[in-house]
Order: sequence, then structure tokens, then C-alpha cells
Amino acid sequence: MSPLKAVIFGAIGTIAETSDLQRQSFNAAFAEAGLDWYWSPALYQSLLEINGGQERLREFRKSDLVRRSVSDAMIEELHTAKTRHYVQLLQAAGALEPRPGVAALVALCLAKHIKLAWCTSTSLDNVGSIQQALLGKLPLACFDTVVTIDKIRRVKPAPDAYIYALAQLGLMPHEVVAIEDTPVSIAAAKAAGVYCIATPGATTVDQDFSQADCVLTDLTGLDLAQLNALLVDSQLSLAAAH
Repeated sequence: MSPLKAVIFGAIGTIAETSDLQRQSFNAAFAEAGLDWYWSPALYQSLLEINGGQERLREFRKSDLVRRSVSDAMIEELHTAKTRHYVQLLQAAGALEPRPGVAALVALCLAKHIKLAWCTSTSLDNVGSIQQALLGKLPLACFDTVVTIDKIRRVKPAPDAYIYALAQLGLMPHEVVAIEDTPVSIAAAKAAGVYCIATPGATTVDQDFSQADCVLTDLTGLDLAQLNALLVDSQLSLAAAH
């Protein structure tokens, strides 16, 4: 059986809780553009079942009988504005912290030479903003590869982001563990053949995580021996099934 060789963090929400900042940023972009759209916490939680900001905007456009004339170009402009507002909110907040257990697990991986990746469907600007907001709290610059939307053709739940990450790491699916926080992102990891741990976030905790191999509240206390045992057990189960 192959031992653990890499840990892949998925969406931004696996690293830090930023969903409500994202929601506020979308609403600021709508107001700036003169749109009467408003995403409440409950509505945004339902929209998180759709992966990717522009995809959420397009899906929401379908439900608005008055504003269906909002063009794809305007969708792109709204998303650009949302990113700008999001960066401003991150800088203003100044208190963003990694989710529980993330920093400790990253430190263990770096100490034991386990590769690290960040496998998102978000923009490079968003990733850069998180890196800056967590500067001195989480060494994201030490990750071996970071996948952003410009690197892939299809967003999650398609497996493209994971296929790209595995290629960059030079590893096979059975050699890595993924950490994700939404059912859509878990589907992407599983479609790529990757063992996936779910750590639901504040806005996704009520969703269906049955497709995950393991569900944890957070990563507190999780060590490499446990991760390796989970991975090997899954390999043995897979071998027995065949």
C-alpha cells in the first residue's frame, strides 16, 4: 500500500472562514452596478451548492424574471467588482485566522516533507488576497502547487482541478488526501479518485456530505499517522472490492 505523499486543501473555505465576507462583497458589487439584487445569508448558503462565483451569478440571473437581460459581460464585471470589494473587506477585517487545525497540519506536512497543494476554482486574485490576509499565520507560499480557475477548463464538480494538481505534484490519486468543505468540491475530488475528508464550514454544515470518505468538524488534532491510516484503509477496502 502507498503511504501518504501529499495533502491537498480544496476551496478557500478549507483554509479560512470567508463565506460571509464573500456574500457581502457580492452585495456591494450589485449595489455599485445599480442592481436590486441582494443575497441574504440563507440565499447565499443555497447558492454555495453551485461552484464558482460567475456560475452562481449566472444561475441567479435565471431566477430573476426582470433582470434576465443582464449580459455575460456584465456578469464578468460584477465578479471583478466583487473581488475588489472582497480584497478591501479582507484588508479592513485584519483578523482572518486559519480554520482550527489547519496551521498545525500544514506545519506537520512541511516538517515531514509531505507535499502540499491548494486546489481551488477561484481566481488568482482571491488566492493572493487570502495569502496576504494570512501572512505570518499560515505559510501558503510554501505550497508545492496552487490551482486557480485560470489553470482549468471546467470548475468543480468536474475533476479538472484535481487532475491538474496531481500532475503538478507528480503523484497518483491513491497517494494523496484531499480536504474539502462543500459537496460539490468533494464530488470533484472523488471523480479524480482522491480520498476526501470533509470539514463543513459555517455556511455548508447543513449540506449532504455523504459522498466524503470521512467527515470532521475541523482538523484539530489530526496528525499524519491518522491521515496515513485512513488512506491505507481506503486502499485496502478498494483492493478487497476488486
